[in-house]
Amino acid sequence: MSHRLSSARQVTLWLAPLLLLAALALVVAGTFRIPEPRFQGSLHDLLPPPPPGWTLKEKPIADTPEMQEAVGELLNFSDGVFVDYLGPTNERLSVYIAYWVPGKMSHRLVASHTPDVCWVGGGWKKTLSQALPPREIEGVHVPSGEDRVFTAQGQPEYVWFWHIVGDESRSYGTGHTPPWYAAIFDMLARGLNQRDEQFFIRISSNFPLDSMLEFGLLPNVIQRIPWPAKS
Repeated sequence: MSHRLSSARQVTLWLAPLLLLAALALVVAGTFRIPEPRFQGSLHDLLPPPPPGWTLKEKPIADTPEMQEAVGELLNFSDGVFVDYLGPTNERLSVYIAYWVPGKMSHRLVASHTPDVCWVGGGWKKTLSQALPPREIEGVHVPSGEDRVFTAQGQPEYVWFWHIVGDESRSYGTGHTPPWYAAIFDMLARGLNQRDEQFFIRISSNFPLDSMLEFGLLPNVIQRIPWPAKS
């Protein structure tokens, strides 16, 4: 009888940690469940038509500095659009948007191909680097982003960009690729689930972008972007 009780205790001692591990595995599996994408439709449909006197020129995504500098890496976006709006007196507004469905791409890899990395790697000189504070534009809440000026061959390019991860605008604040310890901070901030949908949005111009807000085109572009809800 005592032998049977001893065997039962041993089985219980083995089963307890196994059940605990199984429960933990179920929790982790639930945490890693890929969420449904919130964005539906085509990025191209987000673009407003050009105003009177302007023209719209569509360009291949492969022509963006981000993609040209990503040779050898797989930035397999789910959808992308890259256009130039060309004005009657040499104005240009460039819009580049890439989208990844949940679970398709590491957000740290996407963050490794911002203008801070790719434009500088392509020979541009960064002459201004500062945060772009959140603001209301024509009734739309635009989250914080990045404000840059790059120069090539003496010509400045004024750039705003945002990396939207799930329901927030993400920046590692380094002006370079994400640091090695970024994964730790991401885990502390968002837990195990790092599979949100993502947008990378870049708007640039040969004119200062704040001055371009005085025209209807830039506000129209901003109004159509699916920004995360204001928290």
